[in-house]
Amino acid sequence: MIFTYTTAFPNTPPRPYLDVILRNGFYTTNKLVALVDSGADYSIFPNEVAEELRLDLGHASSWSFSGTTGKLQDAKLAEISLAVLKENDLEHAFELRAVCAFCDTFRLAGGVLLGQNGFFSHFKTTFYQALNRFEIEQ
Repeated sequence: MIFTYTTAFPNTPPRPYLDVILRNGFYTTNKLVALVDSGADYSIFPNEVAEELRLDLGHASSWSFSGTTGKLQDAKLAEISLAVLKENDLEHAFELRAVCAFCDTFRLAGGVLLGQNGFFSHFKTTFYQALNRFEIEQ
């Protein structure tokens, strides 16, 4: 499926963003704007998303990363359902189970991140930056 690069936020260039919805059992998030980021090891979300999903992170595996702040950050890993919306925002393009990171110090003005483990590991992804589009194949 082909997606168009979008300008998700004012004063930012077009980038490979997807609209996603996360689910844990009966709990779901509102639509989240996610940057498809091949440099991220895991998909990363702020802890507020884990709270919204009622995730119990007390015994979750820990993972440390750096990059969004330049400092080492700690996150908890949990498996959730991740739905990628089609560009019409009405239908699911893909839905999968993914291990994602949830971090209390994660703040990204450009949305959340979809990374290698749990996102890229499920798809073949091709970027056509000169054409401002990207393709995801399952």
